Amino acid sequence: MGFLTQAVDQAGALVLTIPCALIVLLTREWYAAKMTGDKDAQLLAEFPLVSFACLALNGAAPGGLLRDKPMPLLRFLHGQLWLVVLLAVGVLYVLLKSPAPDTFSARFSAVFLTQTWGLLLLNFIPLPPFDAAATYFGPYMQWKMFSVLVIFLSIVVFVLLSYNFWRGDFVTGKFLLRWLHLV
Repeated sequence: MGFLTQAVDQAGALVLTIPCALIVLLTREWYAAKMTGDKDAQLLAEFPLVSFACLALNGAAPGGLLRDKPMPLLRFLHGQLWLVVLLAVGVLYVLLKSPAPDTFSARFSAVFLTQTWGLLLLNFIPLPPFDAAATYFGPYMQWKMFSVLVIFLSIVVFVLLSYNFWRGDFVTGKFLLRWLHLV
């Protein structure tokens, strides 16, 4: 049992951030595909790895919905709506259960809420690789060079979000954690 405890201690926050990022991104992709009638969606084959890595390691990320799919604006709107639903479910859970600080439930809820908030807020930036860019750059998404540019910009955003200059309480969602007494 000591090995498992030591492994969890060394893994640190990744034990919480990886499952939260998977839940947020996969359910968002699933909901957007269902609402736009995309019956050919393969969630795991089209999984946005850069968005996942950025969300798991930095707490915020470009969403990953921006790609050559039909109805990009509708996908963006449904994806953002799903993030609002996830945020409401997370807040409702904390308000109903009021988990004690420093428990797994409180820490998981805190990571889940901050990741959802970071993804929701940053994806309103109307520049690639953020999802609001689908409203402006939808006609160009079928170009191969545009896809390469979005991947490159996603990596740049991943690096930039690794620095602390952007980590204000509003952007990271820490105001939610204080309001819910999770910190």
